[in-house]
Order: sequence, then C-alpha cells, then structure tokens
Amino acid sequence: MQLRNAIWDFDGTLADTYDVILASLQATLQHFNYDAGDRQELYRFIKLHSVKAYFQKVTPPASFAQIFQYHQQLDHQSQNQVQLLPGATTVLREIIQKGGHNYLWTHRDDLVLEILERQHIRQYFTAVISSQQHFERKPSPQALNYLVQTYNLKPDVSAMIGDRALDIQAGKNAGLQTIYYDVDNFHDSNGADQIVTQLPQIINFF
Repeated sequence: MQLRNAIWDFDGTLADTYDVILASLQATLQHFNYDAGDRQELYRFIKLHSVKAYFQKVTPPASFAQIFQYHQQLDHQSQNQVQLLPGATTVLREIIQKGGHNYLWTHRDDLVLEILERQHIRQYFTAVISSQQHFERKPSPQALNYLVQTYNLKPDVSAMIGDRALDIQAGKNAGLQTIYYDVDNFHDSNGADQIVTQLPQIINFF
C-alpha cells in the first residue's frame, strides 16, 4: 500500500541543525566551566538521546534549568545558520504533487516556523507542531494521536519519519507506519518499517 501522509521530524531529518546545536552545547558547557567534551562523542549522545538528557547527565538538578535556558538562547541566536539537508525540498514537494500531505512534529519552539519560511518550505506542510503546543515529548504518541484525530489520517497510509529511534518508537506507539532516515549510519532504526539513507528514496513509498 502506498503512503499518503508524511509526519516529519525536523532536526537531522529535514534540516542539518546538529552543527549549530553542538556549537551551542559546547559554548554553554564552557560558559558554565564544564568540560566541553569530544565533539563526536557529544554528537552521538545527543542523536541517540537528546541535548536535554546530556545536560541532565552532567549538571546538578539545581543548575539544570538555568544552564539549559542559556543553551536555548544560544541556539535561537543561530537559527539563521540552519540549512536543509539534500533532497528535503524535493521530497516535500513531490509528496504534495502525488496527492499526499506533509506534517511536522518538532521539539523546537515556534521559531521553527521562521526557518521553514526562510527555506521556502512552509507551504508544503498542512500542520506544524512545535514544543509550544505542550504535547508530551517523543516517544509519547500524544502529538501524533492529535494529528491523526484532527486531520482524519489513516494509520496504515501515514508514516512517522525521523533520524532517531525515539521518532520511530513514537510512530509505533501511535500505530503508524515508520521510516528511519539513517543519515549517520548509526543503524538505530528501532525496527522501523522502512530504512533510507537518502531523503529522495522516501518518494518511492508515496
């Protein structure tokens, strides 16, 4: 059966944001006199877990909120450096041309809308869910359940697409199809229904 609805993760799936995220992470650690760590090890940790989880790991609970907020401020200041990954615009456009729909679910706040506008892809999304809707974070299916109910999506023709295991788990928890984008060859597919290494490969499922 061909898919009709794509529910996209943003960071690392549609956009090459991790250089910016890592720079903000290391600058925050240095600002608060923590070891900035090895860049590749940090990258692997935040891809397999999250930035928030890293700060929770290395900072005392009493300092976490202040340090994490500082990181978010640096990350916001770097929004204009974010670029799309190769093939992102093409696959979004072709899904629409095939009669499908794109949705976005990101843990970023509404500043993601500015990135979408700047990269000229906002028009390809039927709906965008950010952290400011206050849904539970992945792998909770709460936001996906909302999209399914609000837009009357059929789970068997709707897929959660992401580059991390928690994206796939969220899709499974919502009873959706799942596509894992193995952009780093981490092979952390978590039993996804489909695995791709290039974004344009996803068009074949629609």
